[in-house]
Amino acid sequence: LKDLKTRENIRIAEKDKFIAEKDKLIAEKDKFIEEKDIRIAEKETQLKDLKRQLLQQEMQSLQELSRVKVIANNRALIENAMQQYKSDLSLTKGLEMFVNEHLLTVGRDKTTLSMYGREVCNKLRNFGFAAKEDFVQKELKNLIHEISKPLHRPHVSGKIYTGYVVGGEPPLAEALAIVISKLQECKFVKNLDVLLVDGEGKCKCVLSNGDIVEYVNEPVPPL
Repeated sequence: LKDLKTRENIRIAEKDKFIAEKDKLIAEKDKFIEEKDIRIAEKETQLKDLKRQLLQQEMQSLQELSRVKVIANNRALIENAMQQYKSDLSLTKGLEMFVNEHLLTVGRDKTTLSMYGREVCNKLRNFGFAAKEDFVQKELKNLIHEISKPLHRPHVSGKIYTGYVVGGEPPLAEALAIVISKLQECKFVKNLDVLLVDGEGKCKCVLSNGDIVEYVNEPVPPL
């Protein structure tokens, strides 16, 4: 009987040892997974920081180049800003979300310009942009297709010598102005005035820090 009890105690001790070793392996595995998750999170943070730095450098490059030459591009500024707004979304999805969040009011029966969009349109009328709000609203919903065309650079008059330029025929010019002025207001576009041209390439006004101001003709550069 004593031997049986001794053997039983040995089996219990061996079982406890086995369980303890198993628990140790599980703890080591959990620690390994935790450390792996930490390394992955650190890499993701580093990638996000790197992406943010690249976007900042790209924006700074646009700012610096626009001081010495004309950059006419309806897409580049919006593309950069959308990466800041929603870096995990495509340009198409990001722009759609931004427009729906800030620039359109979706009703039960119809979609209309938001209060902000109507205010921008009213300001633009003072500078000769008079597209109907319904057309501007439809252009906003379709804007990604317009700025994704091979020719997404607006025609620019020879009297403009420097600056970042967007625009085109109505209602494209109005839609671009609404988006970019809102991006400025939201600080996705900073320290960059944007010239708005009409279909003839003439600058009518400037989008500056979310406001729309008069364009002052720059002097003819020396030969």
